[in-house]
Amino acid sequence: MTAAQLEVAGSTDRGTVRTENQDCWDTGAFSGGGVYLVLADGMGGHPGGGDAADAAVRAAAGALAGAANGGRDALATAVAAANRAVAQVRERMGGDPGTTLVIASVNPEGAATVANVGDSRGYLVRGETATPLTSDHSWVGEQVRLGALEAGEARRHPRRNIITRAVMGDPVEADVFEEQLQADDVLLLCSDGVWEPLSDAAIAGAARVRPLQAAVDSVCRLALDEGSRDNVTCVAARLAS
Repeated sequence: MTAAQLEVAGSTDRGTVRTENQDCWDTGAFSGGGVYLVLADGMGGHPGGGDAADAAVRAAAGALAGAANGGRDALATAVAAANRAVAQVRERMGGDPGTTLVIASVNPEGAATVANVGDSRGYLVRGETATPLTSDHSWVGEQVRLGALEAGEARRHPRRNIITRAVMGDPVEADVFEEQLQADDVLLLCSDGVWEPLSDAAIAGAARVRPLQAAVDSVCRLALDEGSRDNVTCVAARLAS
């Protein structure tokens, strides 16, 4: 497969309810080719959630910016860097500041690697279908995996905000997923403020808009239109032929 052009874009909005935007994102390019995406959603129930998210994104992006390319090892290094940065926030502020984290790398041939901690998600948008690539580290996510809840029920469940794994400065392991992108595929990372009010089909429909900046803006706007009560953030890469 010959190298393809990678289009990258991101968008965030505080929303209509929250007084602070505790979501953060960043993107960049590897020196050896390809791109990385980083998104964090500070845990609103803990003081310093926004500080933790900002520190995690800065540290993860810094680690990835210094890598020649992506893949499992680069993403593991970035997660570890984010965790150390949040530990420093905790030492400075006290308490239990924490954040979700989802990171992706895409090489010039479209090989994608996604790592996540928490319930911020990675999606593969192909044609009219958006498929979650990540598994939520949350109480409702565990219930879905056990078959006790339907995936659609998790979006509205009153216990959906209970996170079972997060970046909080203590040892944490990210789940890692790999996917081969095809021409016109979109790899979309988003916070729970985006995916909770939207069906996978709705995410796919909005993410097909062109250019990609308009697509991520559209996904965030649609989440707010559908009643999201949280910050909304998307960052994405599209593989063009």
